[in-house]
Amino acid sequence: MILLIQFQMINSYNKIINTIFRALISLHEPLLGKIRQYIPSLSGIDLSPVIVILLLSFLKNLIQDYRLGL
Repeated sequence: MILLIQFQMINSYNKIINTIFRALISLHEPLLGKIRQYIPSLSGIDLSPVIVILLLSFLKNLIQDYRLGL
């Protein structure tokens, strides 16, 4: 969504779009902020979303293996 706003494909001054954008940021920013404290960016590249995706995938696989083991 941020790319759509940056390339001006979505009007960020629209009240509904702005509300959705702020809600999405408030949902994921606490988790990404904590990861950014421990993992620095590499040449301006933020790796925190990749870390979150890997952690979620690991948790999903762990839960699936646990459920199959019962």
